[in-house]
Amino acid sequence: MTMPHPRSPGRTRLAAVAGLLLGLPAGIVQETGAQETKAPSGLSVSVRAARGVCFSDRVEVTGVLVARQEVDVGPEREGLKVTQVLVEPLEKVAAGQSLANLGPMEGVPGTGTTVRSGVAGTVLRSEARVGSPVSPRQEPLFRIMAGGEVDLQADVALADLPKLAAGQAVTIAPLGLADVAGRVRRVDRGIDPASQLGRARIALAATDAALRVGTFARGVIVLAERCGIGVPYSAIQYEADGTIVHTVEDDRVVTRQVTTGLLSGTDVEILTGLTESDTVVVRAGAFLRDGDRVNPILRREAAGGSGPR
Repeated sequence: MTMPHPRSPGRTRLAAVAGLLLGLPAGIVQETGAQETKAPSGLSVSVRAARGVCFSDRVEVTGVLVARQEVDVGPEREGLKVTQVLVEPLEKVAAGQSLANLGPMEGVPGTGTTVRSGVAGTVLRSEARVGSPVSPRQEPLFRIMAGGEVDLQADVALADLPKLAAGQAVTIAPLGLADVAGRVRRVDRGIDPASQLGRARIALAATDAALRVGTFARGVIVLAERCGIGVPYSAIQYEADGTIVHTVEDDRVVTRQVTTGLLSGTDVEILTGLTESDTVVVRAGAFLRDGDRVNPILRREAAGGSGPR
């Protein structure tokens, strides 16, 4: 005679739980499983706060220093030779000052004369040599820079030419010398057909003897300076209906229409459409749409690497 085995308490509990689950509606079981699955995360994008940046619109030019006005001085008649040279190049002279004495050549009747400067200024060049014959038809004996006034004869990029006007302030940096203040004196209308560069004359405020004619120099004309909101140039996206920047709010993309202004390094000025509290996507792209869920990663400006897009 076979005796019945006593039931294990563990088996009894397992059977009870199984029976309970089997008795539940199918919809309740599926809902429980869905709660255990996390919602998929969005695309990772680098973000940065819109920040205050100072911008300047500037034009840079290059050229050489030239005399603003040159005056040639020489003999008024034939039959003379240089008997004495009284000044040397780069010397400052006064109006009416004697520059050289001339005497009659051998066998030529007449008396000697003195060559005088017609203006105050600086001697740029001298062709006077003692004993050399001179003539009004030859190169002038002296070339004087009237008033010692120097200009920068500057080459200007074609795109920048319309931005220049007489009277604009310029900071000039002659090669090897300290910066000098100046102002645009005139802007030529013509364009060099070979280089496709325009030309401008910039008057230097200083008349320092160290400013040598022929010295290379650079000039910077600041057209506008202001501070405002800036974003990386890479954050700007140009669409058919305007310029946009993608921002992130609560892990979702919010597309903003913006108006851009000046450039400063890698930043673009935003005139309208953003505030400094906005967080912008560093790299714009067609893969982003308004309302997309994203995983924003704050970009560290000091760190290397491009980071996620």
